[in-house]
Amino acid sequence: MNRKLSHFVVNSIGGHLNTFELKTTKIHAELKRRFSRLPIISVTGVRRAESAQRARAEITDHKPGEQIWTWRPIADWSEADVFASLDAWGIEPHPAYRQFGLSRVSCRFCIMSSLPDLVAATGRKETHNLYRQMVGLECRSTFAFQGARWLGDIAPHLLQPDMRVRLAAAKEKAARRRTAEQRLTKQMLYVKGWPTRMLSDGEADLLAEVRTEISTMLGLRPGFLDRASIHNRYAELLAIRASRRTAE
Repeated sequence: MNRKLSHFVVNSIGGHLNTFELKTTKIHAELKRRFSRLPIISVTGVRRAESAQRARAEITDHKPGEQIWTWRPIADWSEADVFASLDAWGIEPHPAYRQFGLSRVSCRFCIMSSLPDLVAATGRKETHNLYRQMVGLECRSTFAFQGARWLGDIAPHLLQPDMRVRLAAAKEKAARRRTAEQRLTKQMLYVKGWPTRMLSDGEADLLAEVRTEISTMLGLRPGFLDRASIHNRYAELLAIRASRRTAE
């Protein structure tokens, strides 16, 4: 096996953190830069049982014209298989699994965490200050940590009374903010390549009203709160898009 792989660069990527954005893409780019003349095998710990998306993963894949092959040797393993193999080889798993009771290794409070993992994370004393800081962000922004799930609801006993009051106020403001945002028409919402057109006078007036209402409620001081400034900003952004297309 060693002889056969002697002319390959083998990269082993673990399954931790936000693998694709923070690890795979950057590692692949660096490997191609360093070993531009060698085939590269990227070994990952992806398992089909992990998610519906990963259930479609092939054991190997390769993009035509690329020098990197992706190999997923444990794609068909169960979670029990993984830990049995670690135990057989005398490898101690990350403490998150057996000591902290988490199902995955990630940030202490991850937007992708399950409810049980969030609860387990708050059970660690060293996370309590961070937990309060993040709930503070919810209070100031009026945005819940995970869609409709407020981090402040996971362990309210860790919050001071004044923060619980602020959290309740943030939820009320969030409802008002969503009501205001719903006044915007579908044609005014963000799409890829936004903005794609100038707004009508009526649309600009509506956007100004919504921005004013939300910024006043949240204590913000943004620009573009009237028809003229909004039209000017859209014209500026459209001009930038046009210049970029010309440059391409």
